[in-house]
Amino acid sequence: IPCCQVSSGINAEYGEFRAATTVKIHPSLNAEPLRYLALKFGKTVLTPPLPGCDFLYFQLNPNTIKPEAYKFAASKKGFNKLGKPCKLRDLPKVDLVVVASVACTLQGARVGKGKGYGEVEYGILREVGVVDDKTPVATILHDVQIVDNEDLPLTSLSCHDVPVDIVCTPTRVLRTKTRIPKPAKIFWDLISDTMMDDIGALKELKAMQSNGQISQ
Repeated sequence: IPCCQVSSGINAEYGEFRAATTVKIHPSLNAEPLRYLALKFGKTVLTPPLPGCDFLYFQLNPNTIKPEAYKFAASKKGFNKLGKPCKLRDLPKVDLVVVASVACTLQGARVGKGKGYGEVEYGILREVGVVDDKTPVATILHDVQIVDNEDLPLTSLSCHDVPVDIVCTPTRVLRTKTRIPKPAKIFWDLISDTMMDDIGALKELKAMQSNGQISQ
């Protein structure tokens, strides 16, 4: 994924970002400027930890981090040091979801980085009710990563693939008005043993469902 400075595309000028209180942002290097921008504009940032942790996200609260430390907090080293582990029961409502993409179309079809972890995260968020079908999903990438529908046909998508509503590149912001359904749950048959170990929140979700804290 090109490490391009595209986060200026999602900024205070755009309603989705301006209205958001909490933004989930993927941990890739190309999203570091966006994590910084979110903190600068007073947004709580959720970003996932390294595989193997027993919580879904680090929570970065701009009110508990000194402004001069925002840039450090936005980095991988920084959010691992300054972020507060957030269990599923403590997750706030998420107002904007920013996912990683290798390629996407103007229809909103998207290919992630290959492991499906972003899709699992989104499914967990849907299961616990902190996002819904109307929660905007955005991605940041380079213009060269926007492909034709023929190159990424809808028939190639899996049931758990997360489409995007907003595409931000270094030159433009596009609203896809996608009609592709967003997954509303975890597809447990697609969850491997490795995923269960890497994304500890899956075990927490299972326990919550077994205890009747959320519906199955």
